[in-house]
Amino acid sequence: MNLYKKASIQMLCILSLYLAACTPVEAPKTAAISGRVYFDLDNSSSCEKEPGIADMPIRLYLGACGENMLETHYTDENGEFVFTDLAPGDYCVIPDFEDKTCGYAGNFPTTAISRHVTLETGTKADLVWFGFGDLSGNPDN
Repeated sequence: MNLYKKASIQMLCILSLYLAACTPVEAPKTAAISGRVYFDLDNSSSCEKEPGIADMPIRLYLGACGENMLETHYTDENGEFVFTDLAPGDYCVIPDFEDKTCGYAGNFPTTAISRHVTLETGTKADLVWFGFGDLSGNPDN
């Protein structure tokens, strides 16, 4: 092989490596966040045997809460929600309880009103729970 052809092949290899290193690669979207919104009948901040709140908007933000909203999902009839196909990273999850009275008068949060979640590839955060109580402990009072 002549010297010119060999140098050209080497230069192409170096250029290929450089371009591969400089091309951004999107992180695989294999992580998920799930949780539940419930009516905290006994105001205990515990969701065991508590009824779910359906149709509650749940907002998902990338990074800090309120800065970069990615998606809005609504809770199902059991108060459950799930965000799938997420890239690894930091997220904030917030139920939009001001947008939904859920049939209960006087709702107030009995748990934190937002959750910060860090996801790694292939992980699922399923500990995102939000409880809402009533001052009297009864729905529609």
